[in-house]
Parts: sequence; C-alpha cells; structure tokens
Amino acid sequence: MSLTALIIFGVLLIALTLYIVMYVIYPMTTISDILPNMTDLSTSQDIYLSDKVMTTLLSSSGSTVMGFFKMLESGDRTIKLQNTLEYIPVMYVTNNWYLEVSPSPINSSDTGARLRIKVNKSAQDEIIELPPIPKQKWMFVAIIRDGRRFDVIYNNKIVASQILSEYPMVVPSPLSVGNTGLGGSVIHVMVYGSALTPSDIEKERLSRVDTNGAVLEDNKIDLSLPTLKIFAQCPPGLPCDPITTPPPDNLLKWSTPYA
Repeated sequence: MSLTALIIFGVLLIALTLYIVMYVIYPMTTISDILPNMTDLSTSQDIYLSDKVMTTLLSSSGSTVMGFFKMLESGDRTIKLQNTLEYIPVMYVTNNWYLEVSPSPINSSDTGARLRIKVNKSAQDEIIELPPIPKQKWMFVAIIRDGRRFDVIYNNKIVASQILSEYPMVVPSPLSVGNTGLGGSVIHVMVYGSALTPSDIEKERLSRVDTNGAVLEDNKIDLSLPTLKIFAQCPPGLPCDPITTPPPDNLLKWSTPYA
C-alpha cells in the first residue's frame, strides 16, 4: 500500500472515530425549552414525546430536566387533600421517575416535596426527600441524572444528592406536568441529554428571571404613559394668570341717521 493510501486511510479512520464519539457515544445536543409558555398545573399534560424522552432524559449518558414552578396561586381552592400527606406528581416520566409535592395542609405556607424513582430489580421505589417548595413564589427546580446518581437543585442551590441502590427503570413514556388536585403554573421546562454542571444550569435560570427571581413572563409592567394635562392648571410657584372668560361687551354702539 502506498504512502498516500495510508494517509487517506488514517484520515478516514480518525474522522470515523470522531463521528462515533461525538454523535453515537456522546451525542452533542442543545438545551431545549419545550414549554416556553405559561401552563396551568391543575391538569396533566404531556409536553415531550416518548421517543424524544428515550434519547434525552432516559439515555445512558445522563440527563438534565429543569423548569420554573409556582405552586398554589392566590385564590386557588381546588386542593382536596386537607388532612393527609398524599403526594401528587407535578412533573414526571410515567414508570420512571416522579417529582411529587404534597400540597396539604392547605393553610401551610409550603408544600412537601420528594423525588420518587422506579429502579431495576426492586418492587420498591427509591425516595429522595426534598425541602418544601414555598407557595405563591416562583421556584426553579432542576433534576440531574448521571448513572445511578441524582442531584436536585432549587434555584441556585443543590438541595439533594443521592446514589440509587440500582439503576433507574427505562420505560418509554412521555414527560408530563400537572395533575388533578394541584394549583399553580409552570413554564420554561428545559431538557438536555446529559448531566449539566451547576454553573451551566444557573446560566439558564438567570436568563429567564428578573432581579427578584420571578420569571420574566410574570413580571407585568405597565408601559403606557399617564395622561398629561400640561395646561390644565398653573404649576405651583409660577405667576400664572387664571384662565377667565372675556367680559361682556358693554360699549354703547353709536348710531346716526347719516350712516
């Protein structure tokens, strides 16, 4: 084989290796915002199809899913679980994992939260206990999976980290949000086909909130100008003459027979 043929063969082999590494073993993906609009949490909605979930959230290379949640908006009285601690899925992949909240008791200022994960070789789900989620306040929640390890972030802080006893189940199912018995809103649910770093996740969060941590879509600012009445009244301190009507014309009209 000539030297030229060896060089061409080597270049092709390197190109094929790079393709396999970048697009098969570690596929390059972008962060997808699959829920850019405000969505009600009182009903269950599928927001990501099963086939896409399999290639991103359930892939062997790990995954990241994150979004903004505002639980129990003002005036909501749909919650029926007033005396129990029953958990309701708020974001989940059926038969795989469930981010769950317990909205009762209704007068509490927080909702209990946990991540429930179905694992292989066990009929018992594994539970990762999470801090309460405040009501009436936007909370950014991120779930990062890397093999058997799950990390959970609230806003810009890691609040839970746990390694499962077994690998999580992989069952084709859509990604869903909301459920009967919940109240509130969700927006900007984002997915990525590998485990993002906390700094990368924080960049995504900051790009969608104001200085108070509320999502930009919920920051309603009235940009209309007030009606200006510049000449309606005299500004204080200025010697303006009051606006009056002209006096009546009391002059006698001169008349003559020679006119």
